[in-house]
Amino acid sequence: MSLFGVALPWSLPLTLVIYGVVVAAAVWIYRDARARGSRYAVLWALSTLAFTIVPVLAYLYLHRDAGPAR
Repeated sequence: MSLFGVALPWSLPLTLVIYGVVVAAAVWIYRDARARGSRYAVLWALSTLAFTIVPVLAYLYLHRDAGPAR
């Protein structure tokens, strides 16, 4: 694999790490939303998988005053 003619042997592991972080964020949001009693926990997780950073920022903004989930 190359970018502008430069070989990128690290691209596959880097891609896997990025996907791992996104999946971990989706799982965290799902568990947190479920612990808070949200009916939309699955929707939050799926939107995180599809749109990565935007749903994470929206979720953190919307739940900033609620404190930690019990």
